[in-house]
Amino acid sequence: MPCIIDERICGDTFLKVEKIGPLDFVVSDIWMYNSNCVFACSTFEQRYEWLYKLLSRFTTYVEGLTIDLIHKKDLGDITIRGYEEHPDIPGKPGYFVEKDDTEIVNVIALAMPDCYEVKDKGFLRVPDIKTSIFLRSKGSTFSCRCIKFDEEFWDIAEKIPEVEVNAY
Repeated sequence: MPCIIDERICGDTFLKVEKIGPLDFVVSDIWMYNSNCVFACSTFEQRYEWLYKLLSRFTTYVEGLTIDLIHKKDLGDITIRGYEEHPDIPGKPGYFVEKDDTEIVNVIALAMPDCYEVKDKGFLRVPDIKTSIFLRSKGSTFSCRCIKFDEEFWDIAEKIPEVEVNAY
């Protein structure tokens, strides 16, 4: 990967990065800095602050030619899958926690088949027969875990059991 880095960090420097584009990488942690293992003797919070200073001081991005090493503070508003949690103990690795945008909502079956209202929030989408059978088994009012699809509609976030179809 083409990269421009100041020669003052030419000893072994290992960064943990996540690719978010063809030449765009989010730097999420540092293991070694100029041949010193900073991971073993510092907390994530300390390394996070060091990285912010290090990237702006020692790296240069040339659009279309070199990779862009981006600190998480500079990410802006992008969609993420989750977070990395870190204990406040030097040398302890972090772990991934899935982002949970689901809510437990109250659902009311309407008079028309496969039409459900998410109480005071919109309507539930019924995209297939499997979802239809699952929702019918819940009764006329029930609570379930859902995720917002758009301004008006919601999707079921619970695991829907497989349906056995008898074809004659």
